[in-house]
Amino acid sequence: MPMNTSSGAVKSERRFGTEAQLQRCFERHACPSLWAGSHLPHYVTARESTCSDGRADWVWGGSRRALAGEGSSALSPFLQQPTLSRILALLKPVASRRAEFLQGLVGVDGATFRKAVNQLLAADLMEELAPKSYVLGSAFQVPALEISAFEFKLGDWKRAFYQAKRYRCFAHRVYVVMPIETAHRVEAWQDTFRRFNVGLIAHSPEGSSEVILPARRTEPSSRARYLRAIGMLLS
Repeated sequence: MPMNTSSGAVKSERRFGTEAQLQRCFERHACPSLWAGSHLPHYVTARESTCSDGRADWVWGGSRRALAGEGSSALSPFLQQPTLSRILALLKPVASRRAEFLQGLVGVDGATFRKAVNQLLAADLMEELAPKSYVLGSAFQVPALEISAFEFKLGDWKRAFYQAKRYRCFAHRVYVVMPIETAHRVEAWQDTFRRFNVGLIAHSPEGSSEVILPARRTEPSSRARYLRAIGMLLS
C-alpha cells in the first residue's frame, strides 16, 4: 500500500498524463494529517468549488465532531446563496444590526434585501429584536469546519500559485499539489509561496506525498465566502 510521508518521497519513474489523474491519485491516497494534523478526524470534501473568484479543484473540510445531525441539509441552501451568506456573515448573536447598515454592506437593492431578510426570518436564521434591527436566529448552528483548498497542476506553477492565493478568502489553508519532479523544481520559489502563505505538496503516481512547504493556518479573509464553502461542503 502506498505510504504518505511528510518528507523523503521516492522519485517516481511513472508520470501523470493529466491534472485529473494527479487529483484523483491525491484524493485516493493522501492522508489529511499531511495538511491538517490528526485533530480533525471527521471530514467532508467537494470538487470544483466556486466559493472564490477562482474555481478550487478540491476542498476539504475537517471537524473535531461527527457532522451527522448538524441540520446541514436544511441550512446548506441558505449558506450557498450569496446575498443570504453576506447577511449572515454580518450578523451577531447578541449585538443587533440595523437594516440600513446591513443593506449598505451587502450591496443589493431594497427589494432584494427585504426578500432575503424574509427568507432568513422564516427559517429562524435571523431574529428581529426591534423594528428593522436583527441578530442571528436560533437555527443558525454552523459546524466548525477547518477548510483546506487545493489546486492541482502538472507544470504551470505560477498559474497554480495565483489561483491558490484566491482561495484564502474561504479556506484556512491553501495548497498547490504537483508531481514530484515539478514540485522540487519549484522549491527555488519557496520564498514567494511562504510570503503569501501558499503551501506546496509533491505527489507521486504511486500515491506518496511530500509536504515541501506547509501552509500556516489563518482565518479566511471573507466570512461570507467561508459560510458559502461550509454550505457547499455540507450539501
